[in-house]
Amino acid sequence: MRSSNILGGLLAAGLLMVGCGGVEPAMEEEQSSLDTRADALPFCGNQSYWIDYYSDATLTKWVGYMSCECYETAWISGRRTSFAVTDFSSTCG
Repeated sequence: MRSSNILGGLLAAGLLMVGCGGVEPAMEEEQSSLDTRADALPFCGNQSYWIDYYSDATLTKWVGYMSCECYETAWISGRRTSFAVTDFSSTCG
């Protein structure tokens, strides 16, 4: 009887480990492609602007910026989030 309980416990533990065992292969491939990804910086065209990015909707913790000057490539520092404030924006002449 005792060996039956031990085997049942080992079987249950093994099944739990298989079901919760690590990262799915598709997720590993996706992360791998993100690690080596190099997005092209946006071209500003006839726009000039400065955007500050914040960590959350309170806009208290600054985490990055994007700056564009007429007909140049954008400058980006830190990280971009959906919590953005455009400090200035204009069209180049």
